[in-house]
Parts: sequence; C-alpha cells; structure tokens
Amino acid sequence: MWDRGLHSFKMVNTAIKQKYHILGRVPAHVKFEVVQTFDDGSYLSWIAPDGQSKKKGATRIPIRVIEYVVEENGTEKVYRLITDLMDITIFPALLLATEYHQRWEAENTLDELKVHLLGRKTPIRSKNPREVVQEIYGWLLGHYCIRCLMFQSAEKVGLSPLRLSFTGSLRVIRRAVPLFQIAVQIFPDINRPLAKLFYGKMMDFAV
Repeated sequence: MWDRGLHSFKMVNTAIKQKYHILGRVPAHVKFEVVQTFDDGSYLSWIAPDGQSKKKGATRIPIRVIEYVVEENGTEKVYRLITDLMDITIFPALLLATEYHQRWEAENTLDELKVHLLGRKTPIRSKNPREVVQEIYGWLLGHYCIRCLMFQSAEKVGLSPLRLSFTGSLRVIRRAVPLFQIAVQIFPDINRPLAKLFYGKMMDFAV
C-alpha cells in the first residue's frame, strides 16, 4: 500500500515482478482508460510505462481502478485506488477501500508512541545494546497497557475502542497514578478487591 505521492510505474512493475499484490492511491492528474466496468463499480484499465522503462522493454500493465467518495470536514473528496487484485468476488471494491483507510492505524500507532507516550526529543537514552532493547520493550509494554485499558473501558459501555482518544486516555492514566501511589502507601499489603476498586474508578474516568 502507498499514498498518492509515491505512485509510479516503476513501483507497480517492481512489486508485481516480485509477486506482491498492490493497492495504492493515485494523484488526480493521472488518467485511466475504462476498458471494462465490473459489477462492484470498479473498472479494468492499464498503466503505461515511463520513458526510461519503455526503453528497457517494459509494456503497459493491466490494473483495476477503484473510485469512491469520502466526506471530509463537510466536503466530498474523490479517492482513486489501483490494484492488481482482479477478483471482485474475493476482493470487492468496498473491502479494498476500507482496508486502504485502515492502513493509517499503523501511522497513528507510531504517532502515539513517538509523540504522545514518549514526549522527549531523544527516543532512546540508553547507549548499551542490551539496555536499548530493554527500554524499547518497556516503551511498547506501556503502549500496550494503555490500549488494553482503552479496549476494556470501551467494552464496558458498549463503544468501539476507535472512538476513544489515546491522548485523552493517557492524561486520565497520568492523573490516576498518584491515586495508586497513595493507595500503596496507605495499604502496603493492598488486596485484590481494593485494587479492583481503583482500577474500576480509572476505567470510569477513561470513559
């Protein structure tokens, strides 16, 4: 998968030669000939080689084009995707369009890790390789714990976890940390029911 700024014949050609499947967005100025229209609204077309690739014997590649409209901030925006997945029964246009947008979840996760959870200019402070691995594990475990809490909080009230804000949840957890510290000081041998009480209150705040 790639965004429209990375579209090129060479990328498509290289991916297919290496037996990879492709699904990428194309810029608005790239035009496609409608060779055949499929039942799901997508259509068969082809992508022509650039001058350098053509000199090396490259020929046009058949591709499938998927066009759809997404409303962003009250404005309709046209998206166009190309793919080599031609079977509309196994890979209908709606499925591919949905999966394409889901790819941003990976970038959101990187943003959560690098910007919000870490909050410092130097991602890794350790110099020793073993300590670097240890620090990364701690970093990832922290993110995993927050996401687990968000999932459990959303499940408790019947919401989708995607509707919860990571930064908002992170702020709630940071505010709740002193409560846990006080609880441990007052009750050194804190029991499970009390721990569950504090945990339940934190989930209520998260929601």
